[in-house]
Amino acid sequence: MKVLFIVYHPVDPYIVFETAKKIEEEGGKVFFIVVEKEGIIKTIVDTYNFENSVIGKSRNSFVGKILNTFTLVYGVNRIIRKIRPDLIFSPATPYSSLACKFNNIPLVCWEDTETATFNFKYSHKRIDSLLLVDSFYLNPPTNCIIRFNGYKELAYLHPNIFKPDVSILESLGLKKSDKIVLMRFSALNAMHDIGLNSEVLTNDDKILSFILKLESEYGAKVFISITERDLDERFNKYKLNIEPTKYTQLLSFCTLYIGEGTTTASEAGVLGVPWINIQKTKRGYLIDQEENYDLGYRIENIDSAMQKAEELLENNSIKSDWEVKRKRLIEEKIDVSAFFTWFIKNYPESHKIMKENPDYQNKFK
Repeated sequence: MKVLFIVYHPVDPYIVFETAKKIEEEGGKVFFIVVEKEGIIKTIVDTYNFENSVIGKSRNSFVGKILNTFTLVYGVNRIIRKIRPDLIFSPATPYSSLACKFNNIPLVCWEDTETATFNFKYSHKRIDSLLLVDSFYLNPPTNCIIRFNGYKELAYLHPNIFKPDVSILESLGLKKSDKIVLMRFSALNAMHDIGLNSEVLTNDDKILSFILKLESEYGAKVFISITERDLDERFNKYKLNIEPTKYTQLLSFCTLYIGEGTTTASEAGVLGVPWINIQKTKRGYLIDQEENYDLGYRIENIDSAMQKAEELLENNSIKSDWEVKRKRLIEEKIDVSAFFTWFIKNYPESHKIMKENPDYQNKFK
């Protein structure tokens, strides 16, 4: 079997690495098309030694994204005709959909971001199977939907796959007993972020005072992850400088995550780390984690987020409390990587099975 994976975001390769590895172990062939973002996606794919080709990079402005469509669609189509895969697996984007329009090759996509309205309008007409998380609260205009009980983060952070490695702490001079607070600030330049403003951009002084308070009153070790934009030089001592592949390793040992990034928030929840997402828009997977598992909190303004952070850090049993919540989540959700692997390897019969019997996915718990 020959499978073509298309990746547009640094998290995308992790979602399919286990699946790609299993396909090759069984004699199949995989190839990655990379649309570069943050300058790290190819590095991540290369780390796992998969054959790949970079066809372009993401653009920040709306106009840039529209103009970039022609370049990326051409690049995807060129690789498709060269590789001639049996199946294409990709996030739901206009680039994948348009490029595959005139190729008689199955296109299977996943989607978890309700605010990606541009995708809804231009992505779903050519998709053969659209894999949606159960918590996705919208219904895209297509009849090819297959819903599954999990999150994309469970494709690489499920305990069947992910094992915390304490060496990441040693490399940063930390101990397991430390209170570690990870903060992440985003550029808000993805297609689904256009029109949003970041409170972080105008609150440097307030954030710095908050960090100093976390250090002095709570003994916290604070790290700031910024790959898409920068803060002023006063924050240099807090900037996280580790290999991208070690990011979730550090997150797994954190006491708290605070930030604008929704994927990191979901990763934290899956790992049993309390999260505070400073975000005006909603994501179904975070609503699920907040309302059904009490793993984190979406808060729209920075002052309330800081107040909630202090409240959480005052709980001395926070790690054990959240581990109980995480355990219940893991018991109720599926191993998403195992499900994706089965779905791809058995396509199109797998689509038919899931349409007729959605509970079949429980085999992957």
